[in-house]
Amino acid sequence: MSMPVSRRAVLFGVPATAAGVAAPGLLSSASAQTPHQSPIDIHTFHAVNSPALPALHVHYPSALDLSVRYESKDGGQTGGCETRTAEETVLSEIPAGAAWVTVGGVRYDLANFHFHTRSEHRLNGRQFPLEQHFVHLGPNGEKLVVALFITTGGAGGTLQDKVLATVPEECDEDVHIPHANLASALPRDLSTYRYEGSLTTAPYSEPVSWLVLNHHRQILPASLSHFQTRFPDGDSRAVQPLNGRTVKYRPQHN
Repeated sequence: MSMPVSRRAVLFGVPATAAGVAAPGLLSSASAQTPHQSPIDIHTFHAVNSPALPALHVHYPSALDLSVRYESKDGGQTGGCETRTAEETVLSEIPAGAAWVTVGGVRYDLANFHFHTRSEHRLNGRQFPLEQHFVHLGPNGEKLVVALFITTGGAGGTLQDKVLATVPEECDEDVHIPHANLASALPRDLSTYRYEGSLTTAPYSEPVSWLVLNHHRQILPASLSHFQTRFPDGDSRAVQPLNGRTVKYRPQHN
């Protein structure tokens, strides 16, 4: 279901009257037939500074039992366990109502988080070793994804380290992580680049509200290496054309 125009207008700072004319491509002067696909290469020089956009408020618990699984797209237990595609990933589904964000007074519940290597989005042409997606659903099923770039150099102990160091192989049983500190998963600096796009896996449906964090997270090299052994050829989609969309930057230095 498409996000109501009023909510997309709040997220991206589009006046209601203009939003009604531009939907579903609220940030673009292109026609509604122009694909608004993700990921994209975000160029900070061209991003419109938009401090008046509503802040991102995160409500994640500090202790939550997580189950991490390999999401297979080629048969799972019925066969094909050695195949690797960009459609597969390692993810953790979040119990309903356990974690959420609010933007402009609207609550978006966290449905799952998962990873892509190398990063799907790029920042000024830079591709990071890893990108984590926190997928949220709004009151009417609207999709809002918070994206986090991940690189190496950390001291360890992050939620990402704990998950990535134990990711299961395809067709293996789920891995359980008790009392995970989901509240520490995101950086304190919640400055975001915002744009309207799509899912990065089939069926690539639109619209999806993307909030790409400017501040990245560091993890241990061993954590990254362990994840990348599952996807030696990567599991990320190629960068897509901007097609007239505007990327907005909302600073939020908490």
